[in-house]
Amino acid sequence: MKTLLKFLKYRVHFLLTIYTRKFGEVRSRLDKELVLMQSDNGAEVIISKKNGALISYKSNGTEQIAQPFLPHFTRPQTDNDRKGWKPSKLLKVWYDAKPSLTALSVDSTVKGQLSVTSTYRLIKDSASVQVRYTFNGNGVLKVNYQLEASDKLPNLPKVGMQGGIKRNLDQLTWYGKGPLENYVDRRSGFAAGIYQAPLETFIEPYVYPQENANRTDVRWMGLTNTGHEGLLVVADSLLSMSAWPYTEEEIVTAKHHHLLKDAGYITLNIDLIQMGVGGNDSWSTVSQPLPQYQVPAKNYHYSFYLLPFKGNISRKTEEINAIKF
Repeated sequence: MKTLLKFLKYRVHFLLTIYTRKFGEVRSRLDKELVLMQSDNGAEVIISKKNGALISYKSNGTEQIAQPFLPHFTRPQTDNDRKGWKPSKLLKVWYDAKPSLTALSVDSTVKGQLSVTSTYRLIKDSASVQVRYTFNGNGVLKVNYQLEASDKLPNLPKVGMQGGIKRNLDQLTWYGKGPLENYVDRRSGFAAGIYQAPLETFIEPYVYPQENANRTDVRWMGLTNTGHEGLLVVADSLLSMSAWPYTEEEIVTAKHHHLLKDAGYITLNIDLIQMGVGGNDSWSTVSQPLPQYQVPAKNYHYSFYLLPFKGNISRKTEEINAIKF
């Protein structure tokens, strides 16, 4: 019996040691305005209690975030949108929807992890969204997104999140469809692979500013500086992602490409899905995407991971997949 107890004690100690090494420890501080989480490896995340958003992600003191990340459901209109079927009117309820934080909770019941859940009202009695941020001791942040929407609502332009990252993270590497922009109804000629591009060529400079630069079937995307340091986004399934050196509002209001003003940060869209671009004509409702390329109002769920990264991302696919939890 003594031998068995010693063996069991050793096994418990061994398992706890492995668990701690795998996940590390998470330290936290809460006040009236924010929830701050710190990992063993120098990563730090801040969630705002004012809007429930991710507002800071630091790695060894270096900030990655420039603007809050919040649920987002619109895109700049394409020529087909603007001149043709006018989704800003037909889908107006989604263009008007602004996430309003109704609840924020903190959960530390899982060892080596801390979770913050932000719940938002979007459309009264018809749509809400919940975003759960889970931070582990290795400095990895998992974002779990759950949209609940009545099927009586009109279709959505897209389902996703939008925020801003530092302007110097303008070197993009991604594993997904490429190398050029592609959409759910404009991607059959694009192969999935690992691609690289600086932001200036990643975007598409349409003469009349509009939606651009989307990539579909994204497994992961790294946005780094010229020293190969920056932020990595890893999908749990497949993502639709884009990045611009402008705000969405700037793209919507500018009348010519040369009038666009650099935001001083990069707008990053991390979406589950975006409607297609359509184009059976460009002057009527026929210009809208075919039904199979629209986004019907219903419940949607997806998740992804964020983490600071250093090195040649394209050579570390196995390491990237290993960060999931």
